Amino acid sequence: MTKAAKRKFFIQGAVLTAVSLFLRVTNMGYRAYLSQKIGSAGMGLYQLILSVFLLAVTLSTSGISLAVTRMVSAAIATERRETLRSLVARCFAFCLSLSLGIALLLFFTADFAAAAFLGNPQAAPCLRILGIGLPFMSLCTCMKGYFLAVDESLSTAASDTLEQILTICATILLFWKFTPQGIEAACMAAMAASTLGEAVSFLTSWWAYRRSLRRHTPARREKSRGVLHGLAHIALPCTLSSAARSLLNTGENLLIPRQLQAYGMGYQASLSQYGLLQGMAMPMLYFPSSFLASFASLLIPQIARERELDHKRAVAYISGKAVRSALAYGMFFAVLFAVFGDDWGRAFYHSESAGAYLQVLSPIVPLIYLDVVVDSLLKGLDEQLNSMKYNFADSFLRVTLVLLLLSRLGMESYVGILFFSTIFNAALSLRRLMKVSALRLSLWTHVALPLAWAVACVLLGEWAMARLALESPFLLIGLETFFCGGLFAAGYGFICRWEKKRMEGKG
Repeated sequence: MTKAAKRKFFIQGAVLTAVSLFLRVTNMGYRAYLSQKIGSAGMGLYQLILSVFLLAVTLSTSGISLAVTRMVSAAIATERRETLRSLVARCFAFCLSLSLGIALLLFFTADFAAAAFLGNPQAAPCLRILGIGLPFMSLCTCMKGYFLAVDESLSTAASDTLEQILTICATILLFWKFTPQGIEAACMAAMAASTLGEAVSFLTSWWAYRRSLRRHTPARREKSRGVLHGLAHIALPCTLSSAARSLLNTGENLLIPRQLQAYGMGYQASLSQYGLLQGMAMPMLYFPSSFLASFASLLIPQIARERELDHKRAVAYISGKAVRSALAYGMFFAVLFAVFGDDWGRAFYHSESAGAYLQVLSPIVPLIYLDVVVDSLLKGLDEQLNSMKYNFADSFLRVTLVLLLLSRLGMESYVGILFFSTIFNAALSLRRLMKVSALRLSLWTHVALPLAWAVACVLLGEWAMARLALESPFLLIGLETFFCGGLFAAGYGFICRWEKKRMEGKG
């Protein structure tokens, strides 16, 4: 990678990270607002509705962005820009046909899905409202793949930001104007606002896409060949994988409250426990991964180009640097959550229970964050079929264990299932990446040293924060994160430089 390319990569990554951080912060604030309005039981129903809808989203969008990114990147790398218009237009036609069919299916089966899967027939209108947004989401996914390939990810970031702001403002307006009675009506208001946001996001992306085409395509046009083959080769495995995993995840999410009821909990109590974990604790746990997700998305076209040109050393270098950074980043936040998780729960949800879940789950944070990066690298290296197998096996095991354990051992067993599942998936994915990219890791340099330094930084931060006696929970977690994070970044930079000199000395 040239210096100019590196500079552009990091500038885009930094901007995307800032946008992603903004989106995560506002989403956390949005969920906190909803939790105050509808409680943990309402958050449980909200999350269950989204779980069912996610299956429809997966069928409409999964693999499309990756397929478009890979095909557009290949066309640019091989100097075939005159085919770009035709290529993306055919992908649009495929996306629109597929998403409209699935939206109609969701519309006509909403009553059955709400009664049979959610156990709440009054939630059917929520599914119908969400279905209206499926074509917009599918077409936006297609454009996202194009923007990634032509290094214009900021267009996607702008439309995502507008969608988030509009969704939150519309939700607050609906709650203020109509004051929905009951958790079902409240969920309906939130879903209507979400669909409005998706429609506006599509219009924004379409405007940016039309302008981009004029910059990146010549006046001469040619028909693109092999688009359906490319979609079948790249998108189909991802779609099958994601659909199977989404189906299993939806089943898992629907089973959790039911199995908790079989364990002895009431309906409201089971929804409340589910809402605490999946609606509150898990979003906090994934929140810092916004930094990694931004750079990971940029890695797909970058590593796809290097693979297309058979630059094996570049593939190994990019993979190694990305994996090592993800591991270090994850270990820092694992220690931070273990020590300060209760502060995060109080800051976002005024809930010590949500913070307790965050502390319990903190040991698997490095593997969760690592998987974000490894998944992107495998997709860029044409390993989506293996990724499909690992994800399916992981989801199948989780559903099986939920069925076997949750009704007997309660919510504690589900935490154990999350640990097993995360370790299982990360081990398989990392092993495959190491095989196809010649990646090498040192247990001492890349795991033990960053972990020890993270522990030292966070413990020092705990000592310092105890002497400030701050009352604002948001100010407290902000200072904790930036103080400890600054120390960790400085020390980790030193570790990286030491490792580089050591390797140069060996060479």
